[in-house]
Amino acid sequence: MARIAGGRIERPGFVWVGIAAQVFVGVMAVPVGLVMVLEPSGSPLGIPHEWVADSVFGSFLVPGLFLLLVNGIGQLVAAALAVMRTPSAPWLMGAFGVVLMAWIVVQVLVIPLSVLQPIIFALGLLEGIIAFFWLRGLGWLGARTGDR
Repeated sequence: MARIAGGRIERPGFVWVGIAAQVFVGVMAVPVGLVMVLEPSGSPLGIPHEWVADSVFGSFLVPGLFLLLVNGIGQLVAAALAVMRTPSAPWLMGAFGVVLMAWIVVQVLVIPLSVLQPIIFALGLLEGIIAFFWLRGLGWLGARTGDR
């Protein structure tokens, strides 16, 4: 197992690209999620209320909470943990990448496609790929029998 003194793990240089993606997503998601929570109609953002009026949510409150807490604060916390090289960081980067892709898939099914959605989906995919290779490099994922 690839650990460093004090419980910190190795962090290859390519992980910084994943950290940058997490910070970018988090910084974008926090203010938008906060506005959705404070004004669940979506009007301050110019989002038509009709997009969610007939959904199970009825407003942008629940999507706003998810955006704020998971795609916003969660991504930022995961990025900080990656900077600190905690053992949970590569797992969280992968998990948040998958969640981000799922978030975009649901968006595309519910609201009209925007130019930002494929970009955000690609960032989630990038996080997942980086996490995979980080975990593999640590020997925590996909290690061959002879390497253990």
